Amino acid sequence: MTYPKSINHSQAAKLIKRELEGSALGTELMPLNAASGRILAQPITAPIDVPAFACSRMDGFAINLHHLPPNKQTSTYVLALGEAIHAAAQSQSEWCVDRAIPIMTGGMLPSDANAIVLKEHGTIKENKLHFSDLPNKDQYIRTAGADLKQGQMVIKSGQSLTVAHLGLLSSLGLSEVEVFKRPLVALMMTGDELVQPGSYCLPGQVYDANKVMLSALLTGMGCDVQVLDTLTDSEAAVTKRMASLQQLNCDVIISVGGVSMGDKDWIPSVLEEQGEVVFHKVRVKPGFPMIFGRLKNTLFYGLPGNPVSAYTTLCQYVFPLIRKLNKQSIHKLTWRVSLSHDLNKTHYRREYLRGYYDTDSDGRIQVTVCGGQQSSRIESLAGANCFVVLDESQYDLKTGASISIQPFLQFKT
Repeated sequence: MTYPKSINHSQAAKLIKRELEGSALGTELMPLNAASGRILAQPITAPIDVPAFACSRMDGFAINLHHLPPNKQTSTYVLALGEAIHAAAQSQSEWCVDRAIPIMTGGMLPSDANAIVLKEHGTIKENKLHFSDLPNKDQYIRTAGADLKQGQMVIKSGQSLTVAHLGLLSSLGLSEVEVFKRPLVALMMTGDELVQPGSYCLPGQVYDANKVMLSALLTGMGCDVQVLDTLTDSEAAVTKRMASLQQLNCDVIISVGGVSMGDKDWIPSVLEEQGEVVFHKVRVKPGFPMIFGRLKNTLFYGLPGNPVSAYTTLCQYVFPLIRKLNKQSIHKLTWRVSLSHDLNKTHYRREYLRGYYDTDSDGRIQVTVCGGQQSSRIESLAGANCFVVLDESQYDLKTGASISIQPFLQFKT
């Protein structure tokens, strides 16, 4: 079977988007105290008015401006005090005719009150309120539904729930919310040379930087991650593992390593034999050897083994899948900022440099490319907070030129 090879970024993005059509996650009810960061599956409308009753915005005294006594002899108003209303009071029995009702912040307003005299604007003498600063009508009053009306849209579906959202939902009396289930990702490293951190590393071996890094990255993106045993570089082992992967009940399979042109890079041929290859190799830097397809009915990504390449391709090509499954926009957050130094690009591949953005002395955002940009140089990734995105053109950019960046914050790193 033939499939596209060595395609550009735009073609790869379109093919992935095509494969995502109809993909969706199930939903589940989640208690609010466990819903932070989850993706809302159904829009929320207010089941009640907020506030549910007219109340005071400040500590003070509820009055009726239409029933103030004549004030011709002095600039001070004097009203007898009624029974105080606290925030938990459920009665509106007090009336404001010729009297001032002490009221706490959040206290239910007497039905005929139409203004609040702030506590600091009045003086109490002989059980009477003396004040000279006359408030405006409805001043310091929250009317019923002033914040939210019953039936009003509160949060749209597809939103990632923040702690502020949880507070808002709690204020509506909700104790649980319907969210999308987390995508389940099977993550598999390949390579005879890989040794786990904490073990002794022999000559010719390297510590596995990808397993912990990519697992944490996927978790931050909102996935549940099943980390599989590291796969050895033999055709028999890859064939057996790929067959067993078809029995997993997961949404996405990601393998790392074994996708290039080496004698022991078996992932492409075995995927073609057991599943479907949608494309192999994308003209991007880093990440050229990436392969994408399906294994049975499950989407399959084969990422390059170099840590920076794996990180970059996951952010560029797996992240949109996760967003799509959660019915969110698949477009990445991109800013135009100023370049802090000259930059030259002589090839025609799309490139993702690691950069660090900050504000200059004038408060403008500028970006600096971080150190060595080879795909093995993970320290350039550790010192970065964004991708500097260069399209397929050649560049000879000068300091101060406008350039595109993708902040890492959107990938929850």
